[in-house]
Amino acid sequence: MIRLKKLYSEPTTFDSVTFEPGINIILGEKSKGSDKTNGVGKSVSIEFLNFCLLKKAEYSRVLLIPNNVVDSETVINLDLTIHHNDITISRKIGTPDVVTIFQNGSEINFDKLEDASDFLGNLYFEKYPTHSSRISFRNLLAPIIRDEKSEFKDIIKCFDTDKNIPRDFKPHLFFLGLSISLYSEIKKIIEDLAAKTKYLTETKKILTNNNEIKVADAKARLNDLESEVVKINSSIEKLKNNESFEIVQNDLVALEVSLKKLRTKQKAIKYEIKQINSLPQPEKISEKEITILFNQFKNGLGDMVGKALNEVKEFRKKIDGFRSTLVNKKLEELKEELFSINRNIRKMDDEYSEKLSQLDTGAILSDLKTSMNVYNKKNQELNNLRALIERYDKAETEKKNLKTSKDNQISAYDNLILEAKDSIKDFEQTILDIHEKIIGNRKSHFEIDTINKAQRKEFLYFDLRTDDDGSWSNERLKVFIYDIALLFNEFTSQKHPSFLVHDNIFNFDNDSIEKCLNYLYQQETNRPEEFQYILTLNRDMVEIIEERKLLDFNVEDYRRATYTKDNRFLKQKYTEKKKNG
Repeated sequence: MIRLKKLYSEPTTFDSVTFEPGINIILGEKSKGSDKTNGVGKSVSIEFLNFCLLKKAEYSRVLLIPNNVVDSETVINLDLTIHHNDITISRKIGTPDVVTIFQNGSEINFDKLEDASDFLGNLYFEKYPTHSSRISFRNLLAPIIRDEKSEFKDIIKCFDTDKNIPRDFKPHLFFLGLSISLYSEIKKIIEDLAAKTKYLTETKKILTNNNEIKVADAKARLNDLESEVVKINSSIEKLKNNESFEIVQNDLVALEVSLKKLRTKQKAIKYEIKQINSLPQPEKISEKEITILFNQFKNGLGDMVGKALNEVKEFRKKIDGFRSTLVNKKLEELKEELFSINRNIRKMDDEYSEKLSQLDTGAILSDLKTSMNVYNKKNQELNNLRALIERYDKAETEKKNLKTSKDNQISAYDNLILEAKDSIKDFEQTILDIHEKIIGNRKSHFEIDTINKAQRKEFLYFDLRTDDDGSWSNERLKVFIYDIALLFNEFTSQKHPSFLVHDNIFNFDNDSIEKCLNYLYQQETNRPEEFQYILTLNRDMVEIIEERKLLDFNVEDYRRATYTKDNRFLKQKYTEKKKNG
């Protein structure tokens, strides 16, 4: 049993809320000059309660409150008992993953939210046999604290409808005494099966060229490819074993190497010759020009110029001759070397052609090259196709095995449900009793069944039908009946935490509200101290009922907190911060 006692903060950010056994009403009242009772902080108070009960920070609206309203250093505290252990849970706004828990006066600090959850879970589950299936502390509380964001649309899906959180049957199975471990195992098989099916589909698309052909056609192609590759390989072996190929192959390789070296040298010499030929020629100066220039110097310098004109001409001829001798000599050497190389290349080319002619006029070598090329392409295609088919066949086998395992395990769960039929039937009777008290008849039905369909991610089905269900308000009433049945049924109450929180669930007709509240009051009268029910309620929802004195109790006697536009939970109006991302 878990019993909530007091919600408060340090320093004081909101007035503390003290909870009592039985009915606890957090009321939204009208203030002077305003008829509105929404937006005063009822739901936020439940968020702070849920925050202390280790709701993950990423899902908590508490962390969306501006810092000027609730400082990051503010610590939120909740006093409670778990199986007669006095517990205080403390959690700071600024460091929501750090939790301090006081157990019977002893302080224990946790750096991770999961560790604190494990600690509280161990406290709660210590009274149950060690072989019992376990769930986490927060998992236990998922259907116990339903805030208005869940919209009360589904008895199993109790999370914010804006968040794509899948249904989790584990806490419900725990209360009803059905196997959680087998449920988790089947869920894992379903997840693996979905992943394997996706993998198989993608592989099939590749194998069948996006379903242009059938898998059987691809396998037939594999057999044909294997035959082709064997035949080509046999042909290649025959060509390689030919005596002429064996004898000449090494000579051809050696000739190719020598030819490559000679052609490289040939290319270098040709380049060098080209460089020499590109050198500028000596400037040609006519005899007349030299005579005019010489006379100018002689007239200007007089007797200082002693050489005759014919001496200058002779000197120029010597310089030009020396230069031509050097360049022409080098050029002749290079041309001779190039001639020799060209001759050797022609000789080797003739020898290479002769070797080729020895291989049946080149037919054997040509056939071998062609065959090798075809063989490599076919073999690569064969290996790729074989690997793809092996991958497909393996995935298909694994999928079949998973499907068989899923079928067997779901069949085993069917047997467990059959074995638990008495307790399930007893739970249904509690639902019928509540249904009759509130709706006035027993036109209701509850059963648990399995559904084994390929596309479904869930295999369990909790079918609760009520009279005239399907409408928005009647679905909320259905959730109320189911949750209250878990709380009060003799069998399910043995594992139930014995407290329940509903935030703004009473959004249906006055007659149903009246009967729901009177039923709760009757239970409190019949079983004092055995349960704790916390609800948020707008005063205008019960005003007419109170005026007509249709309630069996006075709302004021069970009011634990009242909020108005003038007296909000956090003392001021604010706008929540936007979430990151």
